[in-house]
Amino acid sequence: MNWKRNYRIELSPTLSGHWYKVHKIMPKGREKFLGYYSSSTTILEAYPLSPFLVDWKVKQGAEEADRILKQAGIRGTAVHSGIEMLLGGAELHKESYSLDEFNRLESFTKWHKEYKPEIISTEQRVFSEKYGYAGTLDVLCKIDGKMSIGDWKTSANIYPHFWLQIASYAQALEEMTDIKVEQTFVCQFGAKNKNGYRFVLSGEWKDHFANFLAVKKTWEYDRGITKDFEPPILELPDTLKL
Repeated sequence: MNWKRNYRIELSPTLSGHWYKVHKIMPKGREKFLGYYSSSTTILEAYPLSPFLVDWKVKQGAEEADRILKQAGIRGTAVHSGIEMLLGGAELHKESYSLDEFNRLESFTKWHKEYKPEIISTEQRVFSEKYGYAGTLDVLCKIDGKMSIGDWKTSANIYPHFWLQIASYAQALEEMTDIKVEQTFVCQFGAKNKNGYRFVLSGEWKDHFANFLAVKKTWEYDRGITKDFEPPILELPDTLKL
């Protein structure tokens, strides 16, 4: 994988969604600030909730639904971290995880043994200067010789907006590198089947990206985002003391 230019992409300290600050690395180590770029996931907050999720939230009640979703987020972070460790050659121990987390991590090992992906990069930050967004893709790999971008999921279902998220990463990666993405995929761990995972491939990421751009327009209109918009950046001290 060859990068067309060098960039420094870092998360910005803000509580208004996820935003990335991007610098282009210039000759002699100089840097050019390109701006703030909203994450794909923040943009996709404008994607309509599924009727099933709306109904679930109503049945649970707002407070209980928030608690469950917060726990799901913690679980997802633990599973993502565990996958990174496994791909790095580490051995994971059951006592370090909840039963649910370790079950999902085991299902990842089953998927990995069956499909034998050739890992190229993980947790790679990318951005699109052309379309104005950024994000962090879970994995870039080859599966059966095809260049693939994938996302690890611990959600109960595979939702339509997942494909838009991954397509945005595919577009950004193609802008930044010489890579040509042939397919995208979602791998859901903890599925209620004999394998414990669901693995779905798609070769239609460019169609999904067109839909992502449509959602982005809705998000910009709804949030009042203009070309020169800057998120409210928090300037906090490194330490606190009374």
